[in-house]
Amino acid sequence: MMKINFNKFVGLFAIGYSLLAAWPVYAALVPACRGASCTPCNFLQLISNIVMFLVRDVTAPLAGLLFLIGGIMMIWAGGDETRYKKGKDTFKSTAIGVLIVLASWAIVNTLITTFGTSVAGFVPGNWWTVNCR
Repeated sequence: MMKINFNKFVGLFAIGYSLLAAWPVYAALVPACRGASCTPCNFLQLISNIVMFLVRDVTAPLAGLLFLIGGIMMIWAGGDETRYKKGKDTFKSTAIGVLIVLASWAIVNTLITTFGTSVAGFVPGNWWTVNCR
């Protein structure tokens, strides 16, 4: 019988999902400018689009999957303390990871909107979006 290493499976799934999820959204990430028509504001918009994609379209589903896996591990522990602790640690690590990702999102977007006001073409609006003229 072939044994499957659970950690490798989750890692490969995360990498595969990230690659497959990135493929159809390329057009939504890249601002609508080509060559010399691109401005520094378009670069800020690209950074904001990439960060929002990673937070919304990659982190959220993977966190949901890892919360589910951690909960299943805790339920299937069957009284075994080490297996229960492993599920609890998975749950806790996922929560910490989500908090780190959300904090980084807030920091990046705050920096973009703070320093973006000095960039030509930057249109102030909601702090989590970047709009260019």
